Amino acid sequence: MIQRVRLVDLPWAVVLCALLLSAAGLLLVTSATWNDDAAWGMGNEARMQVVWWAIALIAGAITAHLRFALWKDLAWAGYGVALLLLVIMVLAAGTPLVPKIKGQANWIALGSLRIQPVEFIKIATLLALARLCAAPWFDARKLSHALVAIAVGLGPAVLVAKEDLGSALTFPPMVVGVLLICGLRLRLVALGALLALSAAAVGVATLPKDGYQWKRVQAWLDPEAYALAEGYQTTRSLRSIGSGRVFGKGYAAGDQNRLGWVPEKHTDLILAVAGEETGFLGTSCLVLLLFLFGLGCLWTAGNLKDPAARLVPAGFGCLVVGQAGINLAVATGMMPVTGVTLPFISYGGSSLLALYLGIGLITSACAEQGRQPRPNLLRPFWAR
Repeated sequence: MIQRVRLVDLPWAVVLCALLLSAAGLLLVTSATWNDDAAWGMGNEARMQVVWWAIALIAGAITAHLRFALWKDLAWAGYGVALLLLVIMVLAAGTPLVPKIKGQANWIALGSLRIQPVEFIKIATLLALARLCAAPWFDARKLSHALVAIAVGLGPAVLVAKEDLGSALTFPPMVVGVLLICGLRLRLVALGALLALSAAAVGVATLPKDGYQWKRVQAWLDPEAYALAEGYQTTRSLRSIGSGRVFGKGYAAGDQNRLGWVPEKHTDLILAVAGEETGFLGTSCLVLLLFLFGLGCLWTAGNLKDPAARLVPAGFGCLVVGQAGINLAVATGMMPVTGVTLPFISYGGSSLLALYLGIGLITSACAEQGRQPRPNLLRPFWAR
């Protein structure tokens, strides 16, 4: 059950990108919550981010030292627990256990500690999906098999969407990525995308006109008209990013940030802080690191011989890059505000812990099986 993890077993491309992104995130969270009276300017959020980062590293290391075969055996049990937890959250929404915060009931409150279960549910869903798609009988080219995988991968997203649409949107990139690696035909992907867009259009049209989600859509379509209301986040984010120009104003020197004009600047809109203080060059480096993280996950997947082990890093990379894409689109006004954080960079203990658990799973697979050359990993994708 317990295995030795050597330095050579580490997926270094993934680990290094994660560490660099986490370090950049800590600096940006510190700047976003700057406290002149604290050492190094680190406010409470920045100090907590350090604590959560340490916890995440330890949890990831423990996960890596447990054999991947154990995680495969626990995949369906974990998935069942995840579904049960989601049902409880839906039923308990608005209660002291699952309070509504800014219109979303996506937290479990345990005293002063708040946990966002959906971050861990993503990992449980990925494991179950990988276990399913790695089964000998599974063939992604068969529509019936693909539909079963989609049901498993997006089932939790349907439950999540009721109270947290933004988090629900992070599941499809993971599911599509895994199925493409398994050989899903591109025409089925195109058909699915068309159906998803149609369903989204119907969903938006039927949103309650007095609900917060409808107001966010309206603010996205015309942010200036709602600049002092629902469109405030988008307009302030765009102005903050634009004010940084090419090289930025310098670390902790952004007036939009320091004067408190950017809302949710340490979570959803942390890109606005990066844009103002580091400019186009700094934000480009962050985007590049996220892209390299995804490539590192795919490269690691290609060097693993076990089918389930290959699908975990591939799906995890798609999950992280997809979530990052949603956050970047929101920060730049290309999508309505969804409440999705920027992986590794935004403040959030649950998110950081879940991300390093995912890296721990990848490392566990590498340590257990060794890395074997498999250059044809993406062949089913490009061939179709």
